[in-house]
Order: sequence, then C-alpha cells, then structure tokens
Amino acid sequence: MSTPLEISKAFTWNVTVGVVVMLAGAALALAVSIWWELAKSRAPREGRSLALGVSGAAAMTIFWIGVVWQLVGYMRLEYTTWWTW
Repeated sequence: MSTPLEISKAFTWNVTVGVVVMLAGAALALAVSIWWELAKSRAPREGRSLALGVSGAAAMTIFWIGVVWQLVGYMRLEYTTWWTW
C-alpha cells in the first residue's frame, strides 16, 4: 500500500525544507573541496587559511542540520498517535 506524498502539511514542509538545507550544505561542501584543491595547487607547502576550515565546518554543520530536520519531519507525522511529538 502506498502513501500519498502529502500526508500532512507539517510532514511535507519539514521534509522538503530539510532536503533543501541538506542539499545547500552538500553544495557548500563541494565548493569548499574545490577551494581546498585550488589552494593546495597554488601553494602546496603553506598552511590552509582559517576561512577554509571554518567554511568546511559550516558546510558539514548545515548538511547535518538538514538531515536532522528531515528526521524531525518524519517523526512528526500527524496521522499517528503513539509516536508523534
């Protein structure tokens, strides 16, 4: 038995926003990795900048916020009564 896409508005909104935030974090992580490789090819012996490390940490944080947001959306199904917050 399949379930409809829009089970509830809270579910649809939370999961959709979670996916968008997760994809934004993944895109930022990809941009940081490209930046890392370009910086490495320009000056292979120099240390990395603080901005590069902070950007990488921010990308991973944004990605995991999106994952958690989706999980919260999945847990907040409004048609259940025994495990809904």
